[in-house]
Amino acid sequence: MAKEITTRQLLEKKIDLLCALLINLKEEENLLSYRDSETAVKIEFKNEPILRKLEELDRMLYERQEMGVYSALEIEISERVFSLLDEARLVQQKVQKMLEFEMNESKKDLWEFRIKRKLKNHFFQSSGLSWTKNYC
Repeated sequence: MAKEITTRQLLEKKIDLLCALLINLKEEENLLSYRDSETAVKIEFKNEPILRKLEELDRMLYERQEMGVYSALEIEISERVFSLLDEARLVQQKVQKMLEFEMNESKKDLWEFRIKRKLKNHFFQSSGLSWTKNYC
């Protein structure tokens, strides 16, 4: 007979996942402060499985909808979960702003490159290739 997982165990698992997510977010924030967006995006992809597991845990907790009395320990664990959620949300907002900044900088670089390439083509075509001008 399978042992049923308690609400407390689910909340503790959620704390573990939130801590892992928070560590990744802080690492992303650190990398973005050094303008290393490529590595930061790789870490962002590592967050996806963690987020899926968190969603699954939330579904399991929601389906339980226990209306019983909670112990002081369960309340304390729940408060820790909410604290970690708030911290992760704040760090995620910072990371999101930094990623948007990096994306906009990349767009500027791309536009600059495209303009230079168009100008080069324009000057090349307008100067024309001519044997009489001594260049080819």
